[in-house]
Amino acid sequence: MNCGNNLYDRRKCLDKLEPFLKKPLVKVISGMRRSGKTSIMHLLAERSDLYDFVCFIDKEDYSFDHIRDYHHLMKEVEELIPVAVKSVLILIDEVQEIKHWEKAVISLIKKPELDVVVSGSNAGLLSGELASLLTGRCIEIEINTLSLPEWIEFSGNEPDFQEYLRFGGLPGLHQFKRDPDVFVRYIQSVFDSILLRDIVQRYSVRNVQLLKRICAFVFDNIGNVLSAKKIVDYFKSQRISMGLETVLNYLSHMEDAYLIHRVGRYDIKRKKHLDLGAKYFVNDLGIRNALIGYREADISGLLENLVFLELHRRGYRVSIGSVGQYEVDFVAEKSGNLEYFQVAYLLASPETVKREFHSLEIIRDNYPKTVISMDEMNLSRNGIRHINLIDFLMKSKGNR
Repeated sequence: MNCGNNLYDRRKCLDKLEPFLKKPLVKVISGMRRSGKTSIMHLLAERSDLYDFVCFIDKEDYSFDHIRDYHHLMKEVEELIPVAVKSVLILIDEVQEIKHWEKAVISLIKKPELDVVVSGSNAGLLSGELASLLTGRCIEIEINTLSLPEWIEFSGNEPDFQEYLRFGGLPGLHQFKRDPDVFVRYIQSVFDSILLRDIVQRYSVRNVQLLKRICAFVFDNIGNVLSAKKIVDYFKSQRISMGLETVLNYLSHMEDAYLIHRVGRYDIKRKKHLDLGAKYFVNDLGIRNALIGYREADISGLLENLVFLELHRRGYRVSIGSVGQYEVDFVAEKSGNLEYFQVAYLLASPETVKREFHSLEIIRDNYPKTVISMDEMNLSRNGIRHINLIDFLMKSKGNR
């Protein structure tokens, strides 16, 4: 499938942006590097029905390397926009590469004829003082890697769930032939780019090897409760010394680069979020598997990671549930309503069925409760729905 068709398949991503176009707001498209943000920007550039002129500044293009700060940005925009145009769309890709970009953007959106959309590969793009400056004047939309339905549309082949589980959802994979070695080399190059440009360079990380070790450890422990202290203790047992603050910083940098998501715990009975204990899930399983290898023995954690990504893609705020001594894999909240999810590989025995359903059965409220597994037989019971994992993923609404 050629690039043009790939762009067409992700036009549905624009549905989230459409209501905000030509409004006096900064539109921020965020997400992991190579997740498809630039493609969305190119699709926006085709909106000749809305704009008389499009000014596209791509910070990954050498032609714009001279734009280092907001002064350069303002000068470039002034030079590129023709005189007397009535409607202009300004697109700035990888805006975090421009120092104090927000000062220029705030000035630009004050002009009624200008509409501004920026993209960035850093989750901290709208944090701290910048968040205060842009309060009420921006809308952020996160672009994720491909959902399973999108993966199938892009590949143009019969559904291959195992391939999706192993190689993840990077859109760029579909420019290559289906060769596992080629896929892995491409994914590794994306990981190296994220590590170097979005973490090492941005945060002046000196010990790159230690950063990679921590990445690998977190990737190897998806679905397990982790803490910075646990990571320090593990490496200490391997005779590798590191400080607690260093680990906390590296975890924060990995989150900011969209490599991982931290998912905190929620006490279901007391209806409160807990400060201690969290799980980390990778933003793309292909990156995880390319770094530490794909192993069948990890299937439970991989499936749990997939369900988290799908809930995140659908716009839920996700937590790990705690009900007494039992754990609920996910508590998903949206618009004040909750849903509970338990994830298993196979419900292969009555004992397994009892264990997976029990955590949900003891929750004393009427919010929807779902068990997700690879089983094809419907095992719903006691008001708790059971659904096949692939069926769950194929109903994806994320980025659509």
